[in-house]
Amino acid sequence: MKSDSIEHMFDTVVADEALVVGASVDEDWFDPAWLDEVPPLEDGGQVPASRCVPSGWLALELDQGCADPGGLSDAELIEGIIGFDHLASWAGARQAVLLAQFARRRPGDHPLAVGCDQPSAASEFAPDEVGLALRLSRTAALNRLVMAQAVVEELPATLAAWQGGVIDSLKARAIIETSYLLPREQLGALEERVLPRAGEQTVARLRAGLARAVLALDPQGAQARHEQRRKDRRVGVSPDGEGMASLWALLSAPDATAAYQRLCELARGLGSEDPRGMDARRADLLIELLTGRRCAATGDPRGQDCPEDCDHPSRSDQGHVHPDQDDARQNPADQGPGKPLVSVIVPITMLLGLDDQPGELVGYGPIPAELARQIAADGTWRRLLCDPVSGTLLDHGRATYTPPAGLAEFVRARDVYCRHPICGQRAASADLDHTIAYHPDDPDGGTTSEHNLHASCRHHHRLKTHIEGWRVEQHSDDRVTWTTPTGHTYTSHPHDYRPEPPRPPPSDDPPPF
Repeated sequence: MKSDSIEHMFDTVVADEALVVGASVDEDWFDPAWLDEVPPLEDGGQVPASRCVPSGWLALELDQGCADPGGLSDAELIEGIIGFDHLASWAGARQAVLLAQFARRRPGDHPLAVGCDQPSAASEFAPDEVGLALRLSRTAALNRLVMAQAVVEELPATLAAWQGGVIDSLKARAIIETSYLLPREQLGALEERVLPRAGEQTVARLRAGLARAVLALDPQGAQARHEQRRKDRRVGVSPDGEGMASLWALLSAPDATAAYQRLCELARGLGSEDPRGMDARRADLLIELLTGRRCAATGDPRGQDCPEDCDHPSRSDQGHVHPDQDDARQNPADQGPGKPLVSVIVPITMLLGLDDQPGELVGYGPIPAELARQIAADGTWRRLLCDPVSGTLLDHGRATYTPPAGLAEFVRARDVYCRHPICGQRAASADLDHTIAYHPDDPDGGTTSEHNLHASCRHHHRLKTHIEGWRVEQHSDDRVTWTTPTGHTYTSHPHDYRPEPPRPPPSDDPPPF
């Protein structure tokens, strides 16, 4: 397939933007390596679509090459799917440039001339024109105009990556929406932090990285925004059809995470004989707790020994045991209420107040430093330390199949998520899978060790084990590479606990746009 050079592609983006919008772009903001430079083909064959810079030429090649999908191999189908996805990104970015130019030709109305409190960046009526042309609602058209102006005028590296097919429209939107949280002079630093890995991440992972970047670049502002947003906490109910309704709550991240974890503990404590799935158990337990049909102190159903006005002590009273409990139910889920265990991973320097590196609330994601300190002062803590500080034994050879608690905790803390490259399930609720199958008597069997274990949700555990053609390789640095039946490879990385790089010093130079 025809392919322009990476440098030519970037020059084209810069030239288009400067021509259409009159903006200048600092090329130091953009690293062409993000676009996966096309390697030479030793056999002189055709360049795969996934390695081509999207352009009109690529559209023609794909249109011709994919005219008969039934004649394509599985690998060629995947290449075509990737190629069309890159083209969609290219088209979205090119359209954004035109939308931004259109907004410039419809300058914002004078605030006294329109019936609104805030003047719009473009004319109040510009979205009406775009909405009619694209058959969009006025709100949807306005969103497109606002996002186009932001990416073209303030995020040139994001525009280049979008037009180059490195990121799609959803990822571009995530970066644009996050940019509203930072001062204009810090947007270049935001792009530098997130764009190098954005192409290989899911949208959810990218949003988590964006949240961490905002916390690192503007910790004081992040805390102020959290405090303001916390004032919006509320509970609501809405009809959901077929006799069902949704009960939802907007809570602080620690409170929501702790409440959900408590429901999970109680649901697991009901035992494997309970025919309900975990979702149904959690839903039923929530209603029973809120309506008083279940004891809030212990999580047990109310009975003759548990009157309506029971006032059981909390977990802090170590002598209390509910009369209805038996030995089979003695597990952490049945220790009574109080504060469920909340795992927060923080740099020690932040905990000591030496800097404002963001914390990581397990089960939620990055949180502001001050909020992490508040949880530390008012919660039950588990300190997760890396070997060799912890002294945890990380290799048990073939002596045991089930990872002991210390090793299991280490692997889950290392991985944070299921290690399938696009899975967002937390390692805390995932399986621990042997990369090389465990066999105690086979010299080639896998060991129960940190370098042969990875977190894997049940779905991807079954995929790796039972679906032919899938291969998984775990490297010595704990990268995990998945190979699909078509031969395409994708790599996931263990969670990076290194602190965010320091904020750049303030500059007196004007912004490069």
